[in-house]
Amino acid sequence: MSSASSTADEYRRFRRQRLLHRLGRWRKLWQIFYRSKFGKAGFWILVVFAVITLLSPILTFHNPNTFFAPEEDTTIASQELSTQLPYSVNANGTPLAPAGTSVVVAGSYVLYTTTANGSVSAVALGGSASTPVGKVFPLLSENFPKDAHTFAATSIPLASYAIFSTKFVFQYSEFLLLGSTWGGTTHLVLSEINWTGQDNTPGAGAPKAVNTASVTISGTLVTAPTSDSTGGISLPPWGPFYESAAYTDYGFKPGYVYAVTESGGQYRMTAFYTQPFQPIWNVTLPYSTVPSAPVFVGSYYPPPSDLTATQVIIAQNQSLFSYAPATGKQLWESNFSAPIDTALAPVVPFAYEIGPSSADAAFVALTGPSPSVAYALLTNGQTAAVTPLPAPVVGIGTEEGSGGYPAYIAISTATTTYVLDERGEIASPQNAVGRPVGFGLFGYSPIYDADANLFILTSSTGNSIAVSANLGPDAIQWRAYESPAATAASSPLFFLNTESGKTAVAVTTNTGRLDAFATAGTDENPIGPTFNAPSGNFYIFGTNTYGNDVWSQWIQSFVWDWEIGLAVTGGVILIAVLVAMFIGYISSWVATAVETVTLVLFLIPGLALLIVIASILGASFWNIVLVLTIVGWPYFAFTLIGVVRQVKARTFVEASKASGARTMQILRRHMLPNMTPLLAYFTALSVGAAATILSTLQFLGVAPLTISTWGGMLEPMFGNYYLLVRAPFWVWPPTIALTMFVFAFVFVSRGLDEVVNPRIRAR
Repeated sequence: MSSASSTADEYRRFRRQRLLHRLGRWRKLWQIFYRSKFGKAGFWILVVFAVITLLSPILTFHNPNTFFAPEEDTTIASQELSTQLPYSVNANGTPLAPAGTSVVVAGSYVLYTTTANGSVSAVALGGSASTPVGKVFPLLSENFPKDAHTFAATSIPLASYAIFSTKFVFQYSEFLLLGSTWGGTTHLVLSEINWTGQDNTPGAGAPKAVNTASVTISGTLVTAPTSDSTGGISLPPWGPFYESAAYTDYGFKPGYVYAVTESGGQYRMTAFYTQPFQPIWNVTLPYSTVPSAPVFVGSYYPPPSDLTATQVIIAQNQSLFSYAPATGKQLWESNFSAPIDTALAPVVPFAYEIGPSSADAAFVALTGPSPSVAYALLTNGQTAAVTPLPAPVVGIGTEEGSGGYPAYIAISTATTTYVLDERGEIASPQNAVGRPVGFGLFGYSPIYDADANLFILTSSTGNSIAVSANLGPDAIQWRAYESPAATAASSPLFFLNTESGKTAVAVTTNTGRLDAFATAGTDENPIGPTFNAPSGNFYIFGTNTYGNDVWSQWIQSFVWDWEIGLAVTGGVILIAVLVAMFIGYISSWVATAVETVTLVLFLIPGLALLIVIASILGASFWNIVLVLTIVGWPYFAFTLIGVVRQVKARTFVEASKASGARTMQILRRHMLPNMTPLLAYFTALSVGAAATILSTLQFLGVAPLTISTWGGMLEPMFGNYYLLVRAPFWVWPPTIALTMFVFAFVFVSRGLDEVVNPRIRAR
């Protein structure tokens, strides 16, 4: 027992000494490697890369492939107009809204601005040579007294009956309607806009006001005067005629103007012909509370509906009243359960102005302890569909309603805008959008753009956002903020800009600016680095052209480039070692055939072979690993074959054969150890080479993987080198990472050279 125990102890001591010897040898080799400047640099670069790879789940803020930056972060409103007006548009502390309408298909050539003293000017949009952007054309100068309360001029299209009666063509002209009040009287001005160019063509020459008419009535004007003509982006036929003779002689719909005045606590609505500009009837409203502005229904009804179905509606107290446009006769009265907010005129979708339908309705906001929105049918005033809201309503906007009940109804409170579903209900929290940070309070009715299916929401300070009509996640499409910031802004104007051919919204501000933004936003991808994106996201390296987060892709590329590099290296080294041992040690016709095949693969141009095989196999992780492995192993195999043949000729190998050692034993004990220094060197080179070749394939678009790699990040640069200048924040991170990754392994291989080659070490 003592002899056996002693033998076991000696064996354990031997194993321990052998382990210590090996550790000492490895320590010495490490010291040699670490003394190499190249080896040390490569080692620490790889340590940094390894740490980033391990921390990648924490450092990746978005899914690199499925995350796309919200449109509110990457889309901006194209500014159509930004001009500092040479005069103030403020009246009683509030900017007067701009005006404009499209009397021609091309759109508006100018916008109209109003001052408190009754001056109206046209501001050019740049749609023609004579209307350069921002040029101001004075039109009206009424010189109202200082105590006058002036309302913003409105632009109304009216058809020429003289032209229609001779040529049977609807030719619209643009008219300005201006209202002001002082000293207990109301003053209205109506003026036609002509152009000094040939044939009075809009946009030719300069705009000028002609055929100006005015009328004065007793009473204080309480709302802006309105008309039976509804301006818009495009004008259907059968709009109101300018001349009243169209009605008195032939029964066609004439142009009407409506004004609401107050005198002695009573409110009256007065109707006027537009030509001659004179009152034709008035009605006393039943309540002593301030009414809403009148709204005409049926601006483009064709005969005979233009006279039998048209109506003018007005809200007061808890009621909505309908009157016959020609006589002022009350048609119906609709009563609601709560007072109507008369600061908001009843809302009638635009399609209801073109042709009557039994489903047509007017929408109103109700006040009181439980704010809500309700509507009344325009055929008989029947009320329906009361939608409760958590806060008072500041604006209502609808889709055009061409299919009957509007597909989208947007309702704004001061802080939130809701979109109702087809049942008139707020279906879910996703049917609401809150005001962005720094936006200000919602102050006006949403504007619907049918082409883009957007609602434009404007704050009381002039900032605007566009939201998708169906809302849902990432509802905000773009933002436009006033610069310099304003403290008050007018209600927005929706118009078609002749200069750009785009629909746009315009506001005036208390700082004297007139700004307009296209409703269709412009994609700004790639955007630069930001830590304060409008959505609350942050993009350390910005986004690429698709809206992906460059930082997240960059971090995930550490993982995948490591994995592909190591997988390819493992396959290449394994195949190279096996083939080299087989060809170099075993002499047979099979070995010769394998060597010939290896030589053929070695001589084929590598890039061409890569592209062909990658195209055949398709792009996937393992296919790319297989492709790179197939192309990479011949070079290493030929180098190792020489080592095997050298070692095979050595005396100790012959001695092993003579002693009866088997082939596998010789390969394991003699061949493999002599390959080890080269294998370490090849491993270091192969990982970096695999990442480089993969990047080349992805840059050329041959290997469109669904994983993030540095080469894949650079692929959009191929054929679009302008991105190198425009988006350096996108280009440089993967370029630097790939370069450092490759250099790290080159440095490591140089350090390993000094370990296995004393002659290099001595230098």
